Amino acid sequence: MQRSAESGFSLLEFMVSLSVFLLCSAGLAQVMVESSRINKSEQMTAQVQANARNCLSMVVQRLRSAGWDPMNAGIVTVALDADLGDAISEIEVFSDLDADGTTAALDEQVLIRHTGTRVEWRRDNDVATAFDIVASHISNDANGDGTAEPMFVPDSTTAPTRITVRITAESPGPDPMSGEPIRHTVTSDVALRKSL
Repeated sequence: MQRSAESGFSLLEFMVSLSVFLLCSAGLAQVMVESSRINKSEQMTAQVQANARNCLSMVVQRLRSAGWDPMNAGIVTVALDADLGDAISEIEVFSDLDADGTTAALDEQVLIRHTGTRVEWRRDNDVATAFDIVASHISNDANGDGTAEPMFVPDSTTAPTRITVRITAESPGPDPMSGEPIRHTVTSDVALRKSL
């Protein structure tokens, strides 16, 4: 018997070709899924780092104004956290920005605090004024043990000249690569103003 010149694939050839195609497609799909997970992880890391840096920048800017006293009225520089045992880390910053000898105007007496997963501040001395949120997703839990570390660490509890500000931002969800939250800690030492 003579074979036709127009013969096609046999069933076995077709099955082998289909199997090779499916294996290649599965490999390509796996590479694409892994690439997507890596991309999402890198985006989350960048967002956490930016959140920590932005929050630190805003807090440090406030602390650097502490003690501004152009009238030599004896403005207090800062008031440290009165209750170190509670879950709120706070500091109050005083500065006479309008040079009237008091700290009664807006932004002259700023209470900055870390509570829960937020950093917030109140920009006047009226306790009825609501706090403004400076940053969210700030855990201050650098080691992930569930306990927040202090955000403000003074060099002295009686007459501080330097405050170390430590901020740990945390991703709102788990990292797709590790399954754990992404954390990023930034620190800055701020020298307090001694005199004008």
